[in-house]
Amino acid sequence: MTFTRTRLILAVLLLAAAAGGGFAYFKYRSFSRYLADQIGGQAAKKLGREVKFKSISFSPLKGVVIKEACVSRRPDFSKGSFFCAEKAVIRPELGALLRNKVYFSRVSLDKPVLKVRERGGRWDFEDLLALLPETDKGLYLTWNASELVMRGAALEADLETSGLSLALGDADISLSHFSSFGGNYGLEAEGLVRTVHKGKLVSARVKLDADANFEYGGLSSSKGSLTAEKLSYGAITLERFAADWTLFNLRKPLTEKNYTGTFSAAGLVIPGQENSARDGVSRGLALFSAAMGKPAPKIEDIEMSEFGAAFRLDDSAVSIKDIKLRTNFLALDASLAIDGPSKTAQAGLSAEIGANKLAMSASGPLKAPEIKPLLSATLSAKFKEALAGIEAGLLKVFPVTGE
Repeated sequence: MTFTRTRLILAVLLLAAAAGGGFAYFKYRSFSRYLADQIGGQAAKKLGREVKFKSISFSPLKGVVIKEACVSRRPDFSKGSFFCAEKAVIRPELGALLRNKVYFSRVSLDKPVLKVRERGGRWDFEDLLALLPETDKGLYLTWNASELVMRGAALEADLETSGLSLALGDADISLSHFSSFGGNYGLEAEGLVRTVHKGKLVSARVKLDADANFEYGGLSSSKGSLTAEKLSYGAITLERFAADWTLFNLRKPLTEKNYTGTFSAAGLVIPGQENSARDGVSRGLALFSAAMGKPAPKIEDIEMSEFGAAFRLDDSAVSIKDIKLRTNFLALDASLAIDGPSKTAQAGLSAEIGANKLAMSASGPLKAPEIKPLLSATLSAKFKEALAGIEAGLLKVFPVTGE
């Protein structure tokens, strides 16, 4: 048989591919045996907890497959389970394995369950955090997995100090790590959140999509969006809440921070028996109605069809604009901006209560704003007091005036 040059090159390539594939196969097999030994011995010893699993096997297409893996609470399973997963599939990165390094291109968990506890201000996983490497440069979040995927996940968190219990169920989570040199992450998560607050059940279907960048010392920037649907708190219900944000220079001084965000909500219903909410709304209506020279309307059920607002922090100026509120008794549009260096503020408000309308503005120094139109001394003092309270709350979070 005569070999042409093309056939010879093809044969060499096929042999090289076969040899490389065989070498990769045995590397994978060797890693799966190493992982099984580590899980059964050294890992459990280092964690100070028991580790068990039903089986561990190797798949050329998937990687290492671990079934029914569990990690106990400290020190053993007599204290309960800390983490369990119906199945874990770990795909090592082949190029790294060939260099005798361990990196993962993908780690996927089917029906993982994580149970954490807080007691006296201490979490029951603090011993695991102590295993993180020490560094004099500070610690930023990173690891050697490019993608972590969880399907049908559940999280249970009991916070004894506050008396709260939080449950996340039926969750799908995907966490991507974009850089092997820093902490650049993308997170997609969706699930059902439940908790109990003051004896009332809080429930919502939540979806989160976010990017985050960690540097030495902590989180430096973030961009993302959050939506929550079918929210309920006892008898109070909200059809939808949405927020998106862009946060830069999180670890820089306040003068260098740059934040933007928008918020919206729709379909809020507060039954009349929720007295605290109704009383608070009634006090606000009384102030507006007095400025209009009209009696305040009596309200029972509170229904809000729409709410929206936009937030911005830039160059020591903070503002909340495009505030829009539509309810069954009030239509309101408002804005507020504070200039930190000059210690001045501008605010605007227009309101409609039935056929009655009110339009106001305030501008000037924070401590002595000018309110237009002119009102009685009593009403002017009440509006200034209300505005000062809002400004004080905003400046407490973002002290752009330097005070």
